[in-house]
Amino acid sequence: MIRLRLCIIAFALALATSAFAEADSVAVADSMAHGPDSSATVEESSSSWKRFFTWPFEHIIQPVLNAAVYPIAQPLHYAFDNGVIETAVDLITFGEKRNILLYPIMNLKPGNSTMLGLTYRHRSLFFGKDYLVLSPQYFANGDFFVDLRYTKHELFGTDLFGGIRLRKFWDRDGFFVYPGTREDFVMPDSSFTIDLQAGIPLTSDGRWSLELLGTVDIVNRSLPGNSQDSILVSRDFSIDDRGLYQSFLMFPVGLSVLFDNLDFPFAPSRGSRMQLLARYFFVGKYSGISFENAEEPGNRPTRFDFDDNGMNHDFVRTEFVFQHYFYFGKAQKFHLTKKEARQNRRFYMDFNWNDALRMWRPDNVRETLFERRVIALQFRMIDSWEIEEGGAPFKLYSLVGPRFPLRGFQDYYAAQHVMSLSMEYRWPIDYYVDGVLFNEYAMFSPTFKDWSVHRLNNSWGFGVRVRKPDMYWFRVQLGFHGLHGVNLVMTIAPEFK
Repeated sequence: MIRLRLCIIAFALALATSAFAEADSVAVADSMAHGPDSSATVEESSSSWKRFFTWPFEHIIQPVLNAAVYPIAQPLHYAFDNGVIETAVDLITFGEKRNILLYPIMNLKPGNSTMLGLTYRHRSLFFGKDYLVLSPQYFANGDFFVDLRYTKHELFGTDLFGGIRLRKFWDRDGFFVYPGTREDFVMPDSSFTIDLQAGIPLTSDGRWSLELLGTVDIVNRSLPGNSQDSILVSRDFSIDDRGLYQSFLMFPVGLSVLFDNLDFPFAPSRGSRMQLLARYFFVGKYSGISFENAEEPGNRPTRFDFDDNGMNHDFVRTEFVFQHYFYFGKAQKFHLTKKEARQNRRFYMDFNWNDALRMWRPDNVRETLFERRVIALQFRMIDSWEIEEGGAPFKLYSLVGPRFPLRGFQDYYAAQHVMSLSMEYRWPIDYYVDGVLFNEYAMFSPTFKDWSVHRLNNSWGFGVRVRKPDMYWFRVQLGFHGLHGVNLVMTIAPEFK
């Protein structure tokens, strides 16, 4: 609770500082209309207020945050000082125009989720302004996942843009979560998905755009080889009221309106991003339960069919996402230059613990980090409605977990209606590294009107994110929730999915 309160205090202090900074600018403008004496009085008064609110940050919060991420950021220190990052970028970049990237990816979490993969990125492969990404992945238990994406801007010489994405799963540890609980059941997944997308800018500056989406989802799930992992043996949950969907087709179609005026794609410091997405899911006929891949104790039939009485299995899903980035500081450029990075490293990384008092001088904080801080805010809400109650497959439900994001959790909730509020405080540690302190909340509900604080979950944590202005690399973060331990996040997926 103490650490959570520190997080909240940090956010409050930053917001309060911003508010007083805006108040200062208004007060100074007003004072200019009343003469120099009133101006001096207002400036002195506002300066006192600013010192009052920023002193705890300069002397307590900021040093604590830097010390907290020190164990994570310090291993990167050698890489920066010895040019490993620049050399690595040169090694993975190919082509005359340096438009090809080839690099390994990994997920080092314990267990079967351990993954090694490869990513191939190629800009201007066939035409100008096209982009190909191929990413095969191999998991510790022998599973595979392949992701292929191709996008093209200025289609047919117009402002239209479009793309196609192919995904294939071979996941024997696939699972689904029973609605309203954290209870998950193994259901191996070998599905294949084709996503099509086309859009057009609505304004000349490209900030507003309209997108059409279509998907062919060939769902192929099966019962686990070990029948004890199956929901069929659970005494707590019955599938008689809904069925257990294994092999079926889905054809989602959707419309999306997007607003984006962020200053940078992967390291934004100012601006907003908003998306409103609505999709209708056409769902094929329910085909019952197949026992072909499962153990067969006794005289169980090969296939068991539920009579759905011709139910409509379609459903509708809407999603609203709003992100805003608050920039606090007077520096005109958020990104560190290489000269600034060297100075920053000298102040904040080239030290041992005996140098800590020298390093945490408030003037150093003010000159380097204090003027370059960002608060990132995201609100996300997903709602799903069945056309006929009890007829939709488990794909209807959204998952609330570490990727929602709720980074302090390792498991998931499933519900028809979910929403979250995530706040991040970011400050640059080095040219490529941002420190991150996050605090996030998520709530789920079985109906649109049944929101309750009893289903409110919170997680918080800290870590680092490594990026360039034009490319996101990876992040390493520690998430906490209550007394349930710590969750290590080490992934190439951005914070805000």
